[in-house]
Amino acid sequence: MYDKEITLVSDEEVLVGRLVGVYSGTEYTVRITYRTSTSEHTAWNLFEALVQVRADLERDGLKPAVEGACRDVYPSRMAMDMGGGRRAYRWPQSGRPATVDIFDVVPTADYARLAYVAEQSDLNKQRRKRGNE
Repeated sequence: MYDKEITLVSDEEVLVGRLVGVYSGTEYTVRITYRTSTSEHTAWNLFEALVQVRADLERDGLKPAVEGACRDVYPSRMAMDMGGGRRAYRWPQSGRPATVDIFDVVPTADYARLAYVAEQSDLNKQRRKRGNE
């Protein structure tokens, strides 16, 4: 499904890593390799597997520069159920959300959009709560 070079961003440096995403018929696996380290997790959809890998990367202060790691990106439940979590909504400051591939590259100018897992989840909860008011 996916096998590509990605950028990993920290406060101190920018590294090159390799992202692999695989579908095994019932589960999805995401693996990111960087330096001499590898994080690999399997889940019922790509987004959940990416979240688990991102949690590992956070221990080294790293964020992958992919859309699925941005504060303004989160998949709908339907996207996770029907599409394997491969696509997600990117929520602009105003207007309608756009659909993005969670492994699309985030350009250098947009690195400020990158977020740690808890921050992304909290912002999504706030967005959903505002939508229900």
